[in-house]
Amino acid sequence: MTPEQNEIYTTWVKLCTLLSEEGYTTDPRKMKEVIASFKTGCEPTKEKSGPDCYFVNEEGQTRPAERKSTTAKNIKGSYTGQSKQKSWEEQVTYTQKKIKSMDRHYFDKFCSKSGHILESWFITGDVAYEIILPQLEKYFSGDGHRADQRPAATISKGHIMDHGEKVL
Repeated sequence: MTPEQNEIYTTWVKLCTLLSEEGYTTDPRKMKEVIASFKTGCEPTKEKSGPDCYFVNEEGQTRPAERKSTTAKNIKGSYTGQSKQKSWEEQVTYTQKKIKSMDRHYFDKFCSKSGHILESWFITGDVAYEIILPQLEKYFSGDGHRADQRPAATISKGHIMDHGEKVL
C-alpha cells in the first residue's frame, strides 16, 4: 500500500468509526445524507428505514424529511424503485403516503472531486407529490416494455428552483 493509499484507508476508518460511535450509518450510499443533514442544520436519522433526517419547523416541531443527492451538473432528485401497486388508485394512495409524509424533500448537489456540498434546496412534500404523481401515472400506465417495471420519477432543477427554497 502506498502512503497515499494508507492515508485514504486511515481516513475512511476514522470516518466510519466517528459515524458509528454517534449511531449514524456507515453505509457509503447513505453517508451523503448524513453529511448534508449536518450542513443544513438537520438531524440525520439513526434508523435504517423511514425519514432520512429531521428538521425543526417554524413552530419548533421536529418533522421528517427525505434527501436526494447528486454529483451531476444540475441539481435534481430521482425517485426510483417505488413499489408498483395493483391499481392506479392504490398507487396514488401509496405515493401520497410515501411522499407527503415527508414534510420536506431536500436536494443536495455535491462536488464529485472534493465531496463538498455545493448547494442544497428543499420543497414541501405536497409540492413533491404534485410533481411526481403525473410522472408516475405515465410510468404506471406505460406499455410494460421496461426492464425495471417499478414506477419512477425525477424532480428536475427547474422544478426545484421554481418551487424550492435554497438552504445552501
